Amino acid sequence: MMCCVRIKYLGLVIVAAAKFTICLHRSKIKYFQSLNAILGKIGDMQSVALILSLTATNCFPILLYGLEACLLTNAQLKSLEYAYNATFVKLFKTFDVEILRACQYYTGFLSSEHALASARIRFLSFLALDPDSPAGFLFQAVGDDELVQLATKYNITLPSTNGIIKRQIWHFFNTEHNFGG
Repeated sequence: MMCCVRIKYLGLVIVAAAKFTICLHRSKIKYFQSLNAILGKIGDMQSVALILSLTATNCFPILLYGLEACLLTNAQLKSLEYAYNATFVKLFKTFDVEILRACQYYTGFLSSEHALASARIRFLSFLALDPDSPAGFLFQAVGDDELVQLATKYNITLPSTNGIIKRQIWHFFNTEHNFGG
């Protein structure tokens, strides 16, 4: 019988593995508990703006906490996307990914992929600003390629302000799905 060694540190569950790996299971459980509590208290699924506002302030931070500092696998990203989209699936009663993206866009929410990319760019940019710190040194040594790739993908000139990063990611999200806005 194989036992998986896990440790909880700074709110993340780190799993023993050959590469740095985290477990999203507990975060997703807490996210769904929080989401279901909100939906249970409100009851009226017609209060879309209220539900999304409460979800944005109470649920999404639980789900996305600390992930800007972690390199997630494709399976983890899909699992995260499924949980993130659950709110929109319940509110708009559709599983169609393109409809969900449009609902996210027109209600002022990025997709999980772009929300995480935005947080990741801000985090990596912050590390780049302090090369004398241990984290900044490690970033310069092994992590700056990812920041360059993300900045290129979203057409962001570095260094940039958080406002410019957000605007460029929204522009990318808009043009990627041709929302016309």
